[in-house]
Amino acid sequence: MAVINNLDNKLHTHIAELHAFDVASRLGSLTKAAAQLKITQPALSQKIKRLEAFVGEPLFLRQNRGVKLTPTGKALFDSAHENLQSLRDIFGNIENRKSTKQVRISTDFAFAGHWLVPRLAELRNDLRGIDIQVFTSQTPNNPLTFQSDLIISLKPSPQTDTRNHILFEEEVFAICSPQFLEEHGPFQNVSDIGNNPLLDLTASPDAIWHNWESWLKQQGVRKSTQTTAVGLSNYSLVIQAAIRNQGLALGWKGLIEEHLEQNELVIAWPQSVRSDRSYCLEQRDDASPHVKKVYNWIKTNSL
Repeated sequence: MAVINNLDNKLHTHIAELHAFDVASRLGSLTKAAAQLKITQPALSQKIKRLEAFVGEPLFLRQNRGVKLTPTGKALFDSAHENLQSLRDIFGNIENRKSTKQVRISTDFAFAGHWLVPRLAELRNDLRGIDIQVFTSQTPNNPLTFQSDLIISLKPSPQTDTRNHILFEEEVFAICSPQFLEEHGPFQNVSDIGNNPLLDLTASPDAIWHNWESWLKQQGVRKSTQTTAVGLSNYSLVIQAAIRNQGLALGWKGLIEEHLEQNELVIAWPQSVRSDRSYCLEQRDDASPHVKKVYNWIKTNSL
């Protein structure tokens, strides 16, 4: 461990010199490298000399028209350049995000497909000049490989404040196509629902949203052991299967209204199931003005 800590200390000490060496190697000129780094050539030369002293060998052969890498210099350049370029790319992307007013929205597949995407054109038209990026995950409020500006997720209802806004509370209906209802209904009691083909959204056991078992349990009945079920990993597939008369599905208020209005789906049983969860909109504490604009647009259009 002491050796590793010592190497970290040396890397920290020489990282600026390594960067200067990389720039000079790419440009083949100390003069050009100094100009790009906005330092004097003597200052750049001192950085190179300190790095050479650490390595213990010359890194450049000085020539009349620039510099040429020694074998040791080339080995160091080949090793360091790719990592330094990756850092340049990352910082470039960060700067690009700042200049393009980019807003990253993280949400689940269901909300993205049935609420957000149908409204994207209107959002972009109302908020011109803002680049909207949508990232989907079954668990959008988990740590991600990128930093989202806004997170929309189904979770226990929080206190509403400047960072959190409840879009709509969880309310779930049994839905199906008009043709399926005509062929299998009308349902006289809720137990009839559990005796029909059911379309379920498959998920991990710790998923917090309702499935058919929890929905029927809150209705006071159990799913029949004779019931045929189809598990689908994406909510849009569940909805498409229901539209194509393949069974009953669970429909979340706020996500199914368009399908109901177009008569692609109907409510099969009038009594819904509620919970203490909500679809919530969350923004970071340090949200930029354009992130706040998108936040307020989604908040207003969820009413």
